[in-house]
Amino acid sequence: MAKIRIDRQAAIQAGSLSVAVSDAGDGPPVVLLHGFACGKRMWFHQTRALRRHFRVVAYDLRGHGLTGAPAAATDYSAAHLARDLVGVLDALKIERAAIVGFSLGGGPALALAASRPERVSRLVLADVGAGADDPLKIEGMARRWGSLIRRGDIDELVADMLRSELFKVYARRSARARRHMAGLIRATPIDGLRFTLSEVLAKRKSLFRATGVLKAVQAPTLVLVGQEDYACSKAARLLAETIPNAALKVIAGSGHMAPLEQPAAFNAALMEFLGGIGPQG
Repeated sequence: MAKIRIDRQAAIQAGSLSVAVSDAGDGPPVVLLHGFACGKRMWFHQTRALRRHFRVVAYDLRGHGLTGAPAAATDYSAAHLARDLVGVLDALKIERAAIVGFSLGGGPALALAASRPERVSRLVLADVGAGADDPLKIEGMARRWGSLIRRGDIDELVADMLRSELFKVYARRSARARRHMAGLIRATPIDGLRFTLSEVLAKRKSLFRATGVLKAVQAPTLVLVGQEDYACSKAARLLAETIPNAALKVIAGSGHMAPLEQPAAFNAALMEFLGGIGPQG
């Protein structure tokens, strides 16, 4: 049995931002980018499965978990998240990696694959593009949650988030799943929640208006979507049909939070797709 490198937790600098990173395993590098209000802890099933064959890097995005959460709205944008990803790769001296972007994490993953193709060996976009076919719905959700944050009504914020299309299927699976999802949300700094909502999610460009970016992706791409993730189903089809050399796989019995709801099926799809990475990543 191959020796597994112990999971290392560290804080690294990506520009002026302190980033909390988990780094485990040996082999071709795979970088995991989490979703909104989730943090890198959401990837524990995937880290455990992948680290026997790959170097698995997961980090808390700007405004999430133990990474810095700037107190100014001007320090948040889709461009900031994309630059942070490059900064993490540079700090860890990773020239080229497979990038797995889930939900919010799909934005920087896609941006890197389109703008710096030499740095992405393979691309996975999982449950990406929620509401891309109905931007007003996402903007309304962001405004509602932002209003609850400004009022300081965090209990109602968490409850409303757990009722949303993003989290409700997972939250309804069991009391344990509901507590886990609520814990991930509550572990997200308030400034991170507020400004990711207002400056990233509410202002993002619909994927249906970004086909030029999608066509620029050169890496082999796997698009994953939960069978019951109705918020992302149309976007998933768009991604698979527009990105060259892309394939679509539907995760049965899963809503939006596929990595947590159906980890075995999600991991099997990842392993099958990533198995073709050469020794140089």
